[in-house]
Amino acid sequence: MIDAADDGNRVKVRDMLGSFLFRGDEAEKKVKVLSGGERNRLALCKLLLQPFNVLIMDEPTNHLDIQSKNVLKAALVKFDGTLIVVSHDREFLQGLTDVVYEFRDHRLNLHLGDIDYYLQQRKAHDMREIEKVTEVKVDPLSRKQETEKKQLSYDDQKKQKSLNNRLSKAESEINSLEREIKKLDHELAANYDELAAKPGFFDAYQAKKKTLEEWMTKWEDISEQLDKF
Repeated sequence: MIDAADDGNRVKVRDMLGSFLFRGDEAEKKVKVLSGGERNRLALCKLLLQPFNVLIMDEPTNHLDIQSKNVLKAALVKFDGTLIVVSHDREFLQGLTDVVYEFRDHRLNLHLGDIDYYLQQRKAHDMREIEKVTEVKVDPLSRKQETEKKQLSYDDQKKQKSLNNRLSKAESEINSLEREIKKLDHELAANYDELAAKPGFFDAYQAKKKTLEEWMTKWEDISEQLDKF
């Protein structure tokens, strides 16, 4: 941050880092020890050192914990320039955007309103409903032939079942770790100095974040394998 700053904003670096949850000794950490989510936060913090008037962001909340996501959203709400964001996170988009562009069926549709207005127009509660593929009516005989053609072998079925089990376990671990990290984030916000002085606290905290990233990577790998079926 210091290297990226100039004479006009160098004195604000510590305050900016604090607003992105790098408080106290956290601001002295080396980049190489940061988790993926922390690196994302740092990158966003560095962006604010420059007088940009347009931000283009692609799924910026991926791998961010809830607190980090809230910090990012608060910063973007205050951003005076133009924000172009690709996201499937309804909660994140609420109150953040005023125009929605939908790319669907090789067409571009413009909705002059926020994400809630867009979903209301589409008569849907969330993005998953929007993304459901409309079932195409086909001749029953053709459907049967296609089903037989695509029917998985016994070995493939076993492999698919194993992958589904592994995916469920990964999702369970991810949810559990996210809850634990969220709890620690709340504790840090309330008693930072006390926890910072506690031996091994930040090591354990970072270990949980690293484990979460590993499970997220496993989940993505398993999902890709399942997509092949």
